[in-house]
Amino acid sequence: MEKERLFVVSAILPVHVEKRDKQYTVKVSPGGLVTALKQALYKRQAIWLGWGGTHHINKELKQLILETGKKEGFALYPVSLTEEERKNFFDGFSNGIIWPLFHTFPAYTRFEPEYWQAYKKVNKKFANYIKKLVSKNDLIWVHDYHFFLLPEYLKNSGVKNKTGFFLHIPFPNPELFFKIPWRIELLEGLLHYDLIGFHTYIDRKNFLDCLDELIDGIQIKVKEPITQIKYKGRTIKVGVFPISIDFEKYKNLAKQVKPLDKKRKLILGIDRLDYTKGLIHKLKAFKLFLEKYPELHCKVQLVQAVAPNIKKLPEYDQLKIEFEHLVSEINGKFGTDRWTPVRYIAGRLDFEKLIAYYRYSDICWVNSLKDGMNLVGKEYAAANIDERGVLLLSEFAGAATELYKDALLINPYDLEGTAYTLYKALTMKDSQKSKRMKNLRKHIKKYDINWWSNAFLEAAFDRKIEDFPVLEEDFPLHEILQLP
Repeated sequence: MEKERLFVVSAILPVHVEKRDKQYTVKVSPGGLVTALKQALYKRQAIWLGWGGTHHINKELKQLILETGKKEGFALYPVSLTEEERKNFFDGFSNGIIWPLFHTFPAYTRFEPEYWQAYKKVNKKFANYIKKLVSKNDLIWVHDYHFFLLPEYLKNSGVKNKTGFFLHIPFPNPELFFKIPWRIELLEGLLHYDLIGFHTYIDRKNFLDCLDELIDGIQIKVKEPITQIKYKGRTIKVGVFPISIDFEKYKNLAKQVKPLDKKRKLILGIDRLDYTKGLIHKLKAFKLFLEKYPELHCKVQLVQAVAPNIKKLPEYDQLKIEFEHLVSEINGKFGTDRWTPVRYIAGRLDFEKLIAYYRYSDICWVNSLKDGMNLVGKEYAAANIDERGVLLLSEFAGAATELYKDALLINPYDLEGTAYTLYKALTMKDSQKSKRMKNLRKHIKKYDINWWSNAFLEAAFDRKIEDFPVLEEDFPLHEILQLP
């Protein structure tokens, strides 16, 4: 019997390609989806297909990407996109329509016809790559909002392999989704997958509501744990699989870090520069907190790290300007020679430093206006091995549907309520903090990244991640190099 392999498809590979003086360098890149998949697929002989970061991929660059991936424990296969495809597929349709609309920011959407054409074209291009690579027993696991149309194009080209799809961002309610001119095509494309997975029951409900309103002849049977859809003679499964982290990794790393030189209580924020993260609302709430609770001046500091956004869109430039202006305003109004209320770190924290902040920060503040999951709170809890921290968590982050009992939930639009909850977290008894953190850590340990990948793969393919071969040190790269 022919060997069964796992193909993983994401829009971008977990590498960053740079070219200087005609020489390529390839580095492993960070990011939410990448981090989660890296933890799930580490050392597995799965072939990970995605854009290689450039419009031209020659054999030398392909070899470099493969070697870099292998050092990190992955078998990577790069896809090339033209500059026009990149711009209209990524910046246009994916990040200029789906991202803002699915995160409840319709004002940022731009429904340009050329974006739709590029979205179709790139989905077809990926389908063509996959067709050349897969054998009949291979299983295809597709990730995120870039590939709603991919399974239809695969089927049309004769690829009959089982396909599973996981959406890493929220799914909007019908009122928002209906704004998309190509809404029917997107839903019908998705219905060619064998399994569709979401983070939360709210996302699943929104998806099913959209199907119910827009697709004729569909039958939906809601049941747990897997809902079944009957459409055009096929059965499509829909499930809820909240993504997680490698708990043991964060716990063990936290044991090794050096203590922070703390002079006051630390409130930690770890975010990407994005309007979905509630950064402006966070600073406004912190400013109000400082106004209402002067007795805590000089006793606390907000450490806010803001990683750059790879999306090159004007709204992010404007957000950066507004955010930095607010930081200066708060520090100018409340700061002293010995105290800076907001320590702004413009960039991504070194991983070891991040773990140290996770372990020793008194509060972790996740202020998302809308988020598929947001893993920062889970990482914080896993690394908070002394169990003295408090998680301040937006009720609009997917993680809130899991962690609501032991995190302190906030509505980021309610500045006064958020300021008060921050005060409550800072003045909470140690016994309360310890009890909450113990419960958080127990839950995250049980429902870790392996639970997530196995729950999805079992529902999609009746397999576990352990069923796929280990990526051995001597894994022959030439086997992938010889692929088309």
